[in-house]
Parts: sequence; C-alpha cells; structure tokens
Amino acid sequence: MLQRIQSVFLLLASAAMLVASVTPLALFLYNADKAVFEAMGIYLNGDLNSSTWGLFAIGVTSSVVALLTIFLYKNRMLQIRLSIFNVVLMVGFYLYFGFIVYKLYSVESLQFQKIGVGIIMPVIALILTILAIRRIGADEVLVRSFNRLRK
Repeated sequence: MLQRIQSVFLLLASAAMLVASVTPLALFLYNADKAVFEAMGIYLNGDLNSSTWGLFAIGVTSSVVALLTIFLYKNRMLQIRLSIFNVVLMVGFYLYFGFIVYKLYSVESLQFQKIGVGIIMPVIALILTILAIRRIGADEVLVRSFNRLRK
C-alpha cells in the first residue's frame, strides 16, 4: 500500500491540507487593526470577529478524502475519481477563501501584510494529488496491458 509512490503523494497531500486547516492563512491590516485569517475564523486583535468554519470543513474533508483514497488501492478507477474530487475541493478552498475576504471586508480598507503557511499548503497538496492521479493512471494502463497479454 505505501510502497507505491502515489500513496506517498496522497499521504503528503493529506498532511498538507491538514496543515492548511490549522495554521494561519494570512495576516491583514484592517483600519489599523491586525486581522489574522485562519480556517476557523478571522481574529481582529486576538478576538474572534467572524467564524469561517466552512473553510475549515473543506480543508479537513479534503485531507480525509486524500487519506481514504490511499486505502482504495485495489480499485484504481475509484482512486482516480476521488482524487479528482479532491482537486475540486482544493480549488474550492481557494475560491471560498477569496469569497470570504471579499464579502466580509471592504477591499479599500483591507491591506495585505503577510502570507501564512496555510495558504500555500493547498497548492502543494494540489500538485501532489495531480502527480498521484498520473501515477494511478499509469498503474491502470499497466494492469490493463497485462490483462490483454493473458487473453
């Protein structure tokens, strides 16, 4: 199971999405107040201002899907489908992040200060998942070619 490189890719993608769910995504200045954007909420000067539990749910769901996909090694087509679903979740993570920033705060008074580790991790997970999809597809092609030889 973990002997295959795609399993390692999926495990690392799962860890990256988990890190994205629990670390700060970005730091902003909002009307001279320090705003920390995390997946669980937006904190203004250390106090919870807005809850963003949906972003946390997307990140954790993506992490769990990547982890469960590892154990479906006997059904490669299902692995590919779940990995594609996971890619959609990761893109949705970024879209929802942008929607929250745009919806909650006026863009004119929001100043970007620092990028967090959490906002980079979904890109890494996305790349790792795409690499896993390619390797799973290569395994499927190899197995099908062996089946043709047996007939």
